[in-house]
Amino acid sequence: TLYSVVYATLLDSLPFEDGDELVVLWTENQTEGQDRYFVSPQDFGDWRELNTTFQGMAAHWPTPVAITELDGGPTRASAVWTTEDFFDVVGGAALRGRVFTPGDGPGSQQVAVLSQALWETRFGADPGIIGRTLVVDGEAVEVVGVVRGEHTFPEGTDLWMNMTWPMSIQSRYARWMSAVGRLGNEVPIERAAEDMDRIALRLGEIHPADAGWEIGMASLREDLVGDTGRALWILLGATGLILLIACANVANLLLSRSEARGLEVAVRSAFGASRGRIARQLLSESLLLAGAGAAAGVAGAWASLKLLPSLAPGVLPFTAEASLEPSVLLVSVVVTVVTGLLFGLAPLVKILRGRMFSPLKEGTRGTRGAQRVRLQSTFVIGQLALATILTVGAGLLAKSFTGLRSVDMGFQPGGVLTFEVDLSPTMAEEDTDVAQTYEAILGRLAALPGVESVGGTSELPLTQTLDYSQPFVIEDRLSVDAEETRAFFRHITPEFFSALRTPVLEGRGLEPFDRLDVPGVVVVNETLADRYWPDESPLGKRISGTSYRWGPLGAVLVSEAEVVGVVKDIRYDGVREDAQPALYFNYHQAPIRRMALTVRSLGDPNALVSSVRQAVANVNQDLPVSNLKAMQDVVSSSLARDRFSTLLLSLFGFVALALAAVGVYGVLAYSVEQRVREVGIRMALGASKEKVRAMVMRDGAIVVGIGLGLGLLGALALAGVISSQLFGVSPRDPLVLVSVLVTLALVGALASGIPAHRATRVNPLEAMRSD
Repeated sequence: TLYSVVYATLLDSLPFEDGDELVVLWTENQTEGQDRYFVSPQDFGDWRELNTTFQGMAAHWPTPVAITELDGGPTRASAVWTTEDFFDVVGGAALRGRVFTPGDGPGSQQVAVLSQALWETRFGADPGIIGRTLVVDGEAVEVVGVVRGEHTFPEGTDLWMNMTWPMSIQSRYARWMSAVGRLGNEVPIERAAEDMDRIALRLGEIHPADAGWEIGMASLREDLVGDTGRALWILLGATGLILLIACANVANLLLSRSEARGLEVAVRSAFGASRGRIARQLLSESLLLAGAGAAAGVAGAWASLKLLPSLAPGVLPFTAEASLEPSVLLVSVVVTVVTGLLFGLAPLVKILRGRMFSPLKEGTRGTRGAQRVRLQSTFVIGQLALATILTVGAGLLAKSFTGLRSVDMGFQPGGVLTFEVDLSPTMAEEDTDVAQTYEAILGRLAALPGVESVGGTSELPLTQTLDYSQPFVIEDRLSVDAEETRAFFRHITPEFFSALRTPVLEGRGLEPFDRLDVPGVVVVNETLADRYWPDESPLGKRISGTSYRWGPLGAVLVSEAEVVGVVKDIRYDGVREDAQPALYFNYHQAPIRRMALTVRSLGDPNALVSSVRQAVANVNQDLPVSNLKAMQDVVSSSLARDRFSTLLLSLFGFVALALAAVGVYGVLAYSVEQRVREVGIRMALGASKEKVRAMVMRDGAIVVGIGLGLGLLGALALAGVISSQLFGVSPRDPLVLVSVLVTLALVGALASGIPAHRATRVNPLEAMRSD
């Protein structure tokens, strides 16, 4: 199952035309702390013109839009502005109409291409959609085509619109576009990176705005998969360990079975059965057993693949396309059958060596069969070692996940409903109109029964949106440690901190009277206060900053404000990431059109969904509401990948533990059975039941001790493999290591206890005359 997921995610062809040739590009500036940033239209134009390693290069800018005049009311959709060559670069066949052409470039008419999903769900697969005019953010847009396929780029895009403005529309400082390129034939990505480094160096020498800026890139697969790829390889390795443990377990069971059947084979041979006939019988029995196991495994894998997307929603790209890969299916079946045959046919070894009658000569004297016991003990030691490695990994991930869940995120998500609203220019033309519209929405939401408080923000915590830090200036201070002061600019309503129950640590929060007609104020988070005013209070300090409204109609906003408060840190880039310096401005003084609203309920927040939609519609019926979800679900989504890895590896650890326990029990039970006569003699000579029990338990302890020791060494050696998946936990955490060793030792003791107890019940007289 897991290999099929790995194949679909990391090895199979991307669901785009020649997807392995696609590369995403970005800018980065280490001096300004920008590891991954956007590109300005002018710089992108130079990239496209100067490169020598790409077949083509396209720019795009994702943005949510409101589509009105649709049956069923307004719709919030994920739109992407693109250059006219976008589909030539990314690929994409038109199901209806056409995609963009060179005639859809700067100065052309605004047109749109719909995704197949949007066309089918919102337009009922209407064949007359081509040529229809939609109203997108208040502007008329003609539909010229529908793109075929379930997958889109960027993922989840509903429609694409052509960029009709020239690349020289803004300065090189206005970086807001993303870029994607298709490598030339047989051009490795390393050569393309060298080519783009050359371009970045040249642009930095010519344009001051590009000085210090570099160009980064990654394959599209690497960009889509991200850190999930490493987690999948680790889980696949864990699956391999489980397979080895299972094979060792089957081998032990079949070896015990073959010993029991040795006498039967000898009797059949004595009565004239040929070697071939005996071999055919053993072969058919082994094939039947192995075949049944393989069939059950295939059925389980098929069911698991159907279940997996629901266990890891949004975690694994292309999981829905995962199927039982023929190659891994063949390997799994072959391993299963070979294991069954190899050890199921063990009785044939004596026949082939001419020792088929040895069981008749030996009878049931109870000789230990030391060689066979040693072989089985070796298998059990291997099982325990592998189980130790898996269980240590599961324990580390479990402790890491527990730590993630206990992280102070700076707010209380329980009881909060969130959703997004975006005002188009036709709905609110001026900044004052924007503020008034949101004020009306907030007022209606606050009046709903069961609502405690309502807030709004430009960026919702934990959502990892395409956010960016920006420079700001502290009055009467030129620099801090010779580095530029930077922060994330947040625009919020005065009630935002109250709605999320984020405490103000010093001074005051933002208030309704902080409007456009009064001096600007700002609240800073504690990280910013500690970084730039470590030995004094930031209250009363003055700052000024330049922020941008990104996009083709982007505008520069100059903010001057006095620090009036310090608020607790809120995590925006996921639970794992520390809070970054942030400035919080009142939306009255810095209005924004797109806002995420937070509604704190006295009860179940999901019960407010219909009331919230109606409240917004009462202000403007053409205003779409999107991404309605409980804040607790937002937190849960941010932990989805860690939860999935922890759950799966814990399951593997449990299975390994159970198999190892069965292995310990099996080898000791077999050992006791072979030593019945010895035990009887010992007891006849005066050995107490306690001594007999201790003898068996000692044998078990030796096997368990060696297995745990080897497993501990293996876990320590492989610590670096799992370290990248941990949070706040050392890969050699002593508490986890000790806990795992104690747990496995107890399991081994319990598994040894049953055979040990059985040994004490041996009747000495019966044991000695059993031969």
